[in-house]
Amino acid sequence: MENPTVPTMPGAVPAPARARLARPARPAKRPDIKLTAARQESRFVGPLPLAIGVIGLLATLGFAFRFGGKVEDPSYLRARSNLNVYELGRPEAEKNYDSSLYADALTDLAKVEPDSISAGPAAALVADIKFKTDEFHRRVRAREATDEAARQARVTRQDEFMDAHERALVMPIKSSPECEKEEHAHAH
Repeated sequence: MENPTVPTMPGAVPAPARARLARPARPAKRPDIKLTAARQESRFVGPLPLAIGVIGLLATLGFAFRFGGKVEDPSYLRARSNLNVYELGRPEAEKNYDSSLYADALTDLAKVEPDSISAGPAAALVADIKFKTDEFHRRVRAREATDEAARQARVTRQDEFMDAHERALVMPIKSSPECEKEEHAHAH
């Protein structure tokens, strides 16, 4: 059957229909060939690296799935940002660890879930705050002890002076007319 839409040229001869190429017959099944011992072992070498690769890929995907989608705990992030704002540029001696800021930070850090990826850093931050708070209280106690010793030394000196004055061991301040003239001369 000819295609009526195909343009025809006068004097053109239509091409004969193509003959289908015959497919060659399949070869007959080869007989079982016995393999040597070395060839028997090499048959399993190919699948072994493939199996190891698949196991490695599954382990990597499991690890990525477990930790890849998690974000840090918001309580940890809030505590860390509040502490960063307070401590930024402030020397250690000026930080007041009795401030309510540190108590609030410890409260926020206690809310961090134990299976969160922030659990480790939160525990380290709690330990750091507690260590620095203990150091702060040691410095405060040492400063108070030094202040108390200085106050006690002043009181002791004052008491000794008063005792010496009462026993007349300290020379009384004498008033002389020459001293009074010189004092009045400087006043004018």
